[in-house]
Amino acid sequence: MASSSLIPENVLAILESLGDSDKKCVLDYIDSLRSIINDEPDLNGGDGNGKEDDNEYYPPYYDKDSGSEDYDSVADLKQQAADAKSNGDWDRSLEFYNKAVVLAPPSALLYANRAIALEKLGHYKAAEKDCNYALELNPDSGKALKVRGSLRHKHLKDWHGALSDLNQSQTIDFDPEVAATLKELTKLRVEEEKREAQERIEKEEKIRKRASEIKKAQEEAKEEEAKTPRGGTGMPGGIPGGMPDGMPAGMGNIMEMLQKDPELQEAMKNPKVIAAFSELMNSPGGPMSLMSNPAKLQQLMADPEVGPVFQKIMSKMMGGGEMPGMPGGMGSNSNGMNEDDIPDLGDLPDLE
Repeated sequence: MASSSLIPENVLAILESLGDSDKKCVLDYIDSLRSIINDEPDLNGGDGNGKEDDNEYYPPYYDKDSGSEDYDSVADLKQQAADAKSNGDWDRSLEFYNKAVVLAPPSALLYANRAIALEKLGHYKAAEKDCNYALELNPDSGKALKVRGSLRHKHLKDWHGALSDLNQSQTIDFDPEVAATLKELTKLRVEEEKREAQERIEKEEKIRKRASEIKKAQEEAKEEEAKTPRGGTGMPGGIPGGMPDGMPAGMGNIMEMLQKDPELQEAMKNPKVIAAFSELMNSPGGPMSLMSNPAKLQQLMADPEVGPVFQKIMSKMMGGGEMPGMPGGMGSNSNGMNEDDIPDLGDLPDLE
């Protein structure tokens, strides 16, 4: 025959109004339905042993709209539930608790006691829900905290919640058995904290390593930058090659001359001037090679951008005077030069 603890309260009320024969007929029919259900394959991963899953059991709750306040009947039902519990009859105990809950606003203790019966019968979610209701009514209910902590630890796979509940329950009502469970849960927490600490250390080490790599790259970039000639260092305008070896006497101070003359510094920013000067500096004999190459000298002097610069440089190299037959100063226009303006080699002063 179907257990009355598994039948909703309103259905039980209807059954009670029936005669014994009709009542037995209905209960037998309910049993036949349950046997069919239990024989069906469990698609939700149940064990198929006929024990109801938490999600399939919904105990009755007090209806505020009913206005029922039959506290005398509640007291009698709670006593009967306690007696059944003492005899190990958890089905009967749950049946009495279910009846008591709907007759008057339940207390936190009533919810906590029914939660124990629900847990014993395998209705873990429903038991946790009763504990939640109990703690809403009385946040300091040691029994509700202990029952919910036990549920979370043993059945609901929530050891964090269990640790919190049992810690609180111990401050309200110390229990040696709970202390042993807490020791086990605390060990889990310590192990978790160690794992979290190790993960933090590994993460921080990665950050430090990355920062070190960035710093090293920045330092290498600065060193490389320091090795690269810039304007104001080496040859003006960044001319490559430096001073050629074997430069004739009197040319050793050409760097100083170019760096100290603002007009020459400005002129050396012209890419065309830089290219011509670089080519000349890296040729055999350097600038003085022009003395033996009139055609090259004419080509350079005829350039309106290059000519004035070389005129000034050659003038400084020769002691400050202008080259014979050439217009003086960087501002002069050399476009009107002709071949007769190029000095003969015999007319040039002897630099030796």
